[in-house]
Amino acid sequence: MAAHRFELNGDIVAGAANRLAEFLAAHQGPVTLHINSPGGDALEGAALMAEVERHGAVTVRVQGIAASAATLPMVAAREVILHPTAMVMIHEPSALTGGTADELRDTAAVLDKMSSTYAEAYARHTGHPVSRISAWMKAETWLTAAEAVELRFADQIEGAKAPQMIAAFDYTKFRQPPLGLVRLAQQNGWATGSSVIPQQEKKNAA
Repeated sequence: MAAHRFELNGDIVAGAANRLAEFLAAHQGPVTLHINSPGGDALEGAALMAEVERHGAVTVRVQGIAASAATLPMVAAREVILHPTAMVMIHEPSALTGGTADELRDTAAVLDKMSSTYAEAYARHTGHPVSRISAWMKAETWLTAAEAVELRFADQIEGAKAPQMIAAFDYTKFRQPPLGLVRLAQQNGWATGSSVIPQQEKKNAA
């Protein structure tokens, strides 16, 4: 029997975990979760992870990108298969906020706890020490499909060779995005005027 298919595309927003929970409740057997997402709401990503873990019989296929919050349900799957052109990125959660100094310190403390919790989750599913995962998150680490398999964030690379479309997103918002994703965002009008300079261009300008 063919596995039922659920699509997780674009930004992860409130309600995504509820939609997945309803889908999984209606399909008790094997399910394939297709991901092409730059991430989004970190807490919603954690809820998606919980639903995938609870169901158990979930295979994830990443086509395009699984970044930030989208990697939480990805690593929770029983099997993770990446398209050869897929990219994976993990980093520390962030927040756009304002307020008093005390309020900002409280927000920072919450973000620290979220980072620790997610690092432990990645470590549980990949077998890496939490300290190593935390260092990768702090550095904002981008992985090719081959690197993701080598580092145990995924199990295998699928045999298809045709390039897959990357999810529309302003990749200049990330601290160290690959040059190719920055150019893709700029060429397609996804960039919103960020002045980010990819690492390779910084080296060339030095």
